[in-house]
Amino acid sequence: MMNILLEELPHQEQALAAILASFTGIDHAQADHNHYANPLIKGRYDDKANIDVKMETGTGKTYVYTRLMYELHQNYGLFKFVLVVPTPAIKEGARNFIISDYARQHFSQFYENTRMELCTINAGDFKVKSGRKNFPAQLLSFTDASRRDSHTIQVLLINAQMLNSASMTRDDHDQTLLG
Repeated sequence: MMNILLEELPHQEQALAAILASFTGIDHAQADHNHYANPLIKGRYDDKANIDVKMETGTGKTYVYTRLMYELHQNYGLFKFVLVVPTPAIKEGARNFIISDYARQHFSQFYENTRMELCTINAGDFKVKSGRKNFPAQLLSFTDASRRDSHTIQVLLINAQMLNSASMTRDDHDQTLLG
């Protein structure tokens, strides 16, 4: 069995530092009202409040955004992240990296006792089953997660094309996110 060892590369550390330096912070006055949501981000409605990790192919962008989720969790208490990637192939690569033993082992040396729970939405997850139109179990798991488990980061992984698909925009489900 071959072990894969991850190492921190200078350009990845610089990307991470640049993102964290520009992060606007948390509105702590709102932080305790909803255990199912992240604390509110200051300036969240500004165009600059979104994080988009843009790096060349093969430079470690998956590493950077995975490490960034750990950093934002540790420093600001953010625990829910929606990770939108361009294609199903990139989604599969991101999924494989995040759930891999080598990545979990690598990040555990920086973020002790913190784990990442990955929920992946795939094409077909919203299909009618037994005549019922229900939300996928992965989506319910993500929305139901609360910050009471302070050692878990929740990640919902989806590819961009699915955001505008008919299954994602329909409003005739037999249940709501509340049951």
